[in-house]
Amino acid sequence: MNAQVWQWAAEVVAAWLLQRRSPRDAMAAMPVLRTGDPGERAAVARASSAALAAMRRLEFVLAGPAGLGHWRARERALALVLGAAVERDELLADAATRQFEMLDGGAPPEFARLLRTDELLAATRDGEARTFARRHSLPDWFAPRALSQFGSEADAVVAALAAPAPRTLRTNLLRVPSRQALAVELQQEGVATTAAKYAATALHVQGDGDLFATAAYRRGAFEQQDEASQLVAAVTAPPKGGKVLDLCAGSGGKALALAALLQNRGLVLATDVHRGRLEALRERMARAGADNVQIAVLPEHDLPPPVAAFAGHADRILIDAPCSGTGSWRRRPEARWSLDGDGLASLCATQDRLLDRAAALLRPGARLVYATCSLLAEENEQRIEALRARSPELEVVRIAEILGAAIAAPIADATGTFLSLRPDRHGCDGFFTAVLRRRRP
Repeated sequence: MNAQVWQWAAEVVAAWLLQRRSPRDAMAAMPVLRTGDPGERAAVARASSAALAAMRRLEFVLAGPAGLGHWRARERALALVLGAAVERDELLADAATRQFEMLDGGAPPEFARLLRTDELLAATRDGEARTFARRHSLPDWFAPRALSQFGSEADAVVAALAAPAPRTLRTNLLRVPSRQALAVELQQEGVATTAAKYAATALHVQGDGDLFATAAYRRGAFEQQDEASQLVAAVTAPPKGGKVLDLCAGSGGKALALAALLQNRGLVLATDVHRGRLEALRERMARAGADNVQIAVLPEHDLPPPVAAFAGHADRILIDAPCSGTGSWRRRPEARWSLDGDGLASLCATQDRLLDRAAALLRPGARLVYATCSLLAEENEQRIEALRARSPELEVVRIAEILGAAIAAPIADATGTFLSLRPDRHGCDGFFTAVLRRRRP
């Protein structure tokens, strides 16, 4: 690989170490990556993501329990990038040492130690959870939860969270008649795809081609969206001509998917407390040809009367709740270092407040759809159990009832009740979705 790629990747990692700037934002701020070769841009993204995902393990192996915190950020970032490349068999240890010397000019770290990773980790005596956390480069608060919840499958789950995520597209049926038609159009532009297994509108992209340079993108024929997110929209299942309140819309990926499911009929009200994210949605709406989406910026704590009134008449209220994001760590590896146990407790309290607010506005017969990109029962099943204890008038609508037993079977939990997706089982992000309905009098 071009030595410059390692340097650019190290700059991206250093931006996170120094400023907590996400890799996406750091790369967007680098003109050479913004306008350069798509293949090099993809290589930088992979290298920086791998380094951040493996940061705890690499720092322990290269420097022991103290880690690399005493190093200069640039030197530390370069060691992480090159160390991750050695772990992925993209560089031999002696080649990584030479790259470090060439790019930094200083004394290289002992990359040869990476060849003894298992031996070094096994030599520690810090207990099962701490050893598990170091081996898989996990935060201390998450490791015991993963071991407890997933048992013998824990290694497979967290290994999948460190693997590269697929590039997945949602076919925009407002612009193109079918997924197959989009695949043919992209193939003609040199972009190969394969049909996803579970979501009927999803295509996985092969290779590193520049999707945003295609005519299909410019005319709004697709959006980049993980298969799991597309399945959340499918489970929301708005009725023909129905009204949907998207309470935590962000930049609107699910709102646009719902608009397409409604075939531009009915109405989707996309709301969020972040004005900037909703402003980004306006441009996406125009490109996608979504004419049935409206936008409202929310204050932090209360719903404005017009939004509350809409909620009272809505057929669906979707809460894509703020969460730990553990199911999407392979897309945002830096997120694993941005939360602790106290932060998780705060998120659960926020999730409860959102659920209570929506439940109070839900009309009889309407559905409340709760979704997270978390793998943790604390944010998922336990939040639904707590809500139903507070609001016994709510009943669960099983995913098998919504999608049909055959479609639901591979993507639902063992009872067919909740959407339950894991990267190790399904290849998409980890996602949870529950659907509840207020009983009619």
